[in-house]
Amino acid sequence: MADDNKIYPEVGAALLKARKEAGLTQDQLAERSGVSRITIARIEQAHINPSFRTLEALAHGMDRTLTISFDRS
Repeated sequence: MADDNKIYPEVGAALLKARKEAGLTQDQLAERSGVSRITIARIEQAHINPSFRTLEALAHGMDRTLTISFDRS
């Protein structure tokens, strides 16, 4: 069973990359997604794990589709 407190930095890195590719600042993404800038910063800095709902809102704010994959390691 996974550790419930484990932080997944790859999620934050993927968000940062997508946001930069979209040409958005954290403030702009916050306005477009309805997710606070502080939450976006905390996700990007791997301080928190976002909920699925938050990830969906962020993807929508960047005009992207959220895709989840269960790839092999």
